[in-house]
Amino acid sequence: MKLSQDYVLVLDEQKRHLPRPALSNLSAHCALVTVSSVEHAVEQAQQKNPCLVILVGENQSWFESQVRVLRQANQRPSMTIVALTESGSPRWHSTDRHIDLDGFLVQPLSDDIFVSLVQSAVIKQSYRKTG
Repeated sequence: MKLSQDYVLVLDEQKRHLPRPALSNLSAHCALVTVSSVEHAVEQAQQKNPCLVILVGENQSWFESQVRVLRQANQRPSMTIVALTESGSPRWHSTDRHIDLDGFLVQPLSDDIFVSLVQSAVIKQSYRKTG
């Protein structure tokens, strides 16, 4: 089932943490565009606003800078940005400062979780466009 013409932008500078088999199965639900730099992410997002951005990496300061660049360049608050992490070794701490993420996407991923997240992002985006 294709969700819509919306797409998910995956920013994975290191290209080593992305669970390729999981996300490739999920590409049946919506278009996935993977980029390896924030510059490419900004360029892609300016051409067509993604409904969801998934940041893949281990460094919280990296997340913070990427989110800031994407939010400033895009000027569209409707874009949902999440960071990918693992349930056994989360990459956030309760004492960390707020990094303007909309949330964390915890592995292992399932079709149901991914589809629900994308549907939420699409609804958020359409609500912001009309509201």
